[in-house]
Amino acid sequence: GESGLLALCAVFGLHMGVGLSETALWFLRSDDASSVGPWSVLVFFASLLYLDSFWMENLTLPPDYITSISLFFPMFPAYNAAVAMSCGELFLEWRYFPEQKLWKSAVLVGAILMAVGQFLISRASRTSERNFWASCRNMPEEEEKPEDFVGLEIPDRRIVQDGAYCWERHPAYLGAMMWGVGAEIALCNPGMLLIVGFVLWASLLHVALEEEQELYDEFKGGYANYATLTRCWIPLFNSFLENAAFQREMSDNCEENHDADIDDDDLEEEDDCEEDLPSEDDLLPTWEGVPKGGALWNRQFRDPWVLG
Repeated sequence: GESGLLALCAVFGLHMGVGLSETALWFLRSDDASSVGPWSVLVFFASLLYLDSFWMENLTLPPDYITSISLFFPMFPAYNAAVAMSCGELFLEWRYFPEQKLWKSAVLVGAILMAVGQFLISRASRTSERNFWASCRNMPEEEEKPEDFVGLEIPDRRIVQDGAYCWERHPAYLGAMMWGVGAEIALCNPGMLLIVGFVLWASLLHVALEEEQELYDEFKGGYANYATLTRCWIPLFNSFLENAAFQREMSDNCEENHDADIDDDDLEEEDDCEEDLPSEDDLLPTWEGVPKGGALWNRQFRDPWVLG
């Protein structure tokens, strides 16, 4: 209910305050033995990300779409598992290799990447408004009660091209990539940096390919023009998305050419059929080969309408 959601927000707010204060004490070397070091950085930014996403949903979406699941990234369920594994690597390596584990310069770089990623995600959702949740218009395949499903209405459905979208096609995905990589850099987790970096990159690429296909089907040439003029800055995304766009155009051209060929063949067949069809005069009997002067020959003068 509403009280439960408010309680969750209060818990995240408390964690943000504690995480920020612990981070400041750790950087100033005023922390004690109970300090969790850079883990406080992740706690602060994770709480901020949860609260900001939930706040935007409350401002933008109808009340029926606001649930407690909004606080736990339903689109990327592996996120919570990645956080738990990151926590495990941090404290295991910190325990057995305390002198080689943490570098404050790396923590600072990671924190900056997370802040920039958070900013991009926040700006993207605010700029696109309900268009940010366009996937909610379609019923999920695993929907238990399809008769009760109501798709999200988007009155101003459009190709968003202002704000961050004027220089990046997927600013929220770029922000998510920076946020995830920055978190592992801040925690000084080399193992999880490789795992999270690759898994997050592949997941975002899969989502971006599906999303661009849907946008192309919906807006056709309008989105094709926008995608041509606006690149994607996530590493290697641009080449994959361009190849997918090229394949779409080739497929569409082949279908158009195939349809045109079918239409041409139909027209040629109609012309051939028209040429093959005998005229009314051809259907009438002729007197060719009939001997003159006989009864059959003379009949044409008696009943001309019978034999033509």
